Amino acid sequence: MQNPPLAIGPLRLATPVLAAPIAGFTDYVFRSLVRELGGCGLLYTEMVSAGGWIDGRIEPRRLRGVPEEAKPLGVQLWDRSPAPLEEAARRLVDMDVSVVDLNFGCPKRRIMGKHAAGAQLMRDPTTVGRLVAATVRGAGATPVTAKIRLGPTSADATAGAVARAAADNGARAITVHGRSADQSYGIRCHREGIAAVVDAVDVPVIANGDISDAGSAIETLRETGAAGVMVARAALHKPWVFSQIAAALRDEAVPPAPSLDEQRVLLLRHHAAVVDREGDPHGTVLMRKFACRYLAGVAGSRTFREHVSRAADAADFIRIVDRFFPRSCPPSGVERAA
Repeated sequence: MQNPPLAIGPLRLATPVLAAPIAGFTDYVFRSLVRELGGCGLLYTEMVSAGGWIDGRIEPRRLRGVPEEAKPLGVQLWDRSPAPLEEAARRLVDMDVSVVDLNFGCPKRRIMGKHAAGAQLMRDPTTVGRLVAATVRGAGATPVTAKIRLGPTSADATAGAVARAAADNGARAITVHGRSADQSYGIRCHREGIAAVVDAVDVPVIANGDISDAGSAIETLRETGAAGVMVARAALHKPWVFSQIAAALRDEAVPPAPSLDEQRVLLLRHHAAVVDREGDPHGTVLMRKFACRYLAGVAGSRTFREHVSRAADAADFIRIVDRFFPRSCPPSGVERAA
């Protein structure tokens, strides 16, 4: 399936395959790993509170290394007030980011309830338009995008109106997660809802939700008419999925997943990079959540996860990997060396 190149304003992506911002996971080291494995057209930092950053209440650790990092790179902001979004966008331009994204889809109670932001703003297209317009003023020539859901609830499908408000006020692309804020991940992604947003706006629409491999990416593009896809949870246990989707979009053979032995090497390199950046044992503690997402669906992985989730330091982590990480089976009739 040959998909046209995806352009977000002046930014032209090498592939129409994007990595979603995921709080607690899409940090500098993870982004570097995904970039190395290839196939991803655009990566994002973790979501950043514009007001918390501008007011000095929240240290912007999620932005560490951004000015020097390889591009393209997007930063996702959230807030419900125009002024901090405008100033945050202005600062991000000075940090040479490629895209400023606004989150209008976060379903977390803290964001929707306490702060009346995230997917709560799906109830108010007019406010969404004002927030986008303020961010565009701060961003200047750097493209601004918006990430939305189908609505705040399944009974209140506002995605079309919100997407139009964002596009009319300068958003250069819209990412749509195909569920409402009250729907869990156990409910299938509603591709028809994404398709309705594609029909509602003239800017590129990026489809998000239940995209776990090359096949689901192709199906999503065909059924929605979207210009690109965004991968979220699947990337945490198989960060090579971007290269597989990109190959399928070029009508090339989809490369196989790395062998277990290759995944083991990847895990150890991932851990070493986190420890190098964060120190030990803090880096090892941070790495536990990543390690527990390796080996999804692999026999014997539960035992590994039970042990690695308690790794105390780097030496303990390496010992657990050496002992419990499953290994690739040798070819039939060949004995594995002791």
